[in-house]
Amino acid sequence: MSVRVFLERPGDGARVVLAADESHYLRRVRRLADGARVEAIDPQGTIWLAEIAGGDARGTMLDLVEPRPAPAPARELVLLLGMPEPAAVLDLLPGACELGVAEVVLVRCMRSQGVAPGAERIDRVLRAAQRQCGRPRPPAVRGPLALPAALQHRPDLPGFFAWEELRAPASSDPHGGLAVGAGARLCVGPEGGFVAAEAEQLRGAGFAAIGLGPYTLRTATAAMVGLARLMFA
Repeated sequence: MSVRVFLERPGDGARVVLAADESHYLRRVRRLADGARVEAIDPQGTIWLAEIAGGDARGTMLDLVEPRPAPAPARELVLLLGMPEPAAVLDLLPGACELGVAEVVLVRCMRSQGVAPGAERIDRVLRAAQRQCGRPRPPAVRGPLALPAALQHRPDLPGFFAWEELRAPASSDPHGGLAVGAGARLCVGPEGGFVAAEAEQLRGAGFAAIGLGPYTLRTATAAMVGLARLMFA
């Protein structure tokens, strides 16, 4: 796996000095020496092949060798997430980042619990996920929004919602005949699922119900299963 660091400013193909925390990561955590090659991600989402050119754990110098192509997700997915407890939101975000989800919109539902995690905690979790998977830009995290407002977000994309009442056995066809096209929205309820009135709201907004197998899934599990099903349909 490539070692990845983050730049504070857009790269221009020249020599840069890493911030102290990124320098510490290279020198103390990964124990890399001068001449080692790494990937450097700049704020514009460019991934650079870079070489360690000197410095120490307080300020490591990198020579930016060349930009590298950034892989693109199969399609644009927006996750409308019925808010579980804050810790569950943070547990879910790395998987959403790794799958290539474009946006995560936190949604207040009847059975939502707690409040949204703070922006600093969200940024820290997503940066760790980027470092692991090599994604140049993290998903945007928005909200929380009330369910009616969330259902108006990105109306250009078809909508689906995970409905626990559909407990059909997993299909031998992993795509399930879903017409996804270039992108889609997936709405997943909080722990305990949607109440009947919310399911009707979703249907009224044009969202189609999909089942995720015969068992009761936790919110984070349901989101990952549903997202993977749509991403690779």
